[in-house]
Amino acid sequence: MISESAIQAGAETLRLQVYSVVTKIEQFPVENIAETGLYPIVRDGLLVLENGDLGSWKFIGTANLTIGKGGPFSGYLVYIFGDGSTIVASMAGTFWPDPEGKLATFQKGSGELINGAGRFKGIKGTLSMTGKSLKTIKGEIASKAYNEYILTYTLSP
Repeated sequence: MISESAIQAGAETLRLQVYSVVTKIEQFPVENIAETGLYPIVRDGLLVLENGDLGSWKFIGTANLTIGKGGPFSGYLVYIFGDGSTIVASMAGTFWPDPEGKLATFQKGSGELINGAGRFKGIKGTLSMTGKSLKTIKGEIASKAYNEYILTYTLSP
């Protein structure tokens, strides 16, 4: 694990927004526990950098959901930038229902930047994420989500 102080010295910050949809999901109910299941999930989305540049984003992971309560999630993120550069990260977090009922959920997570290519070759660092998702509408397999990410990183030669 990379220490926070090692990341801070000479670190750069990348802020981005992600708009995503679920492209694959499965449900594995947990026996004898009502409305609880494990959900392998793939989310694909559009990322927007602070300067307006666009890229692609993917989450491949699992969510452990209890209906009406939320739960933990974990997986891998792949950021693909317009110039072909990439960042791969691992992330874990939690999601919970909107207590006001206006949205489906709120999310919070953190993780580690584990690999990069192109201008991000040699990347090491951390990420934090906050987000929210809309309620599903007829025909959707899962909710659309909006997330904000802060990546703090260094590049080694």
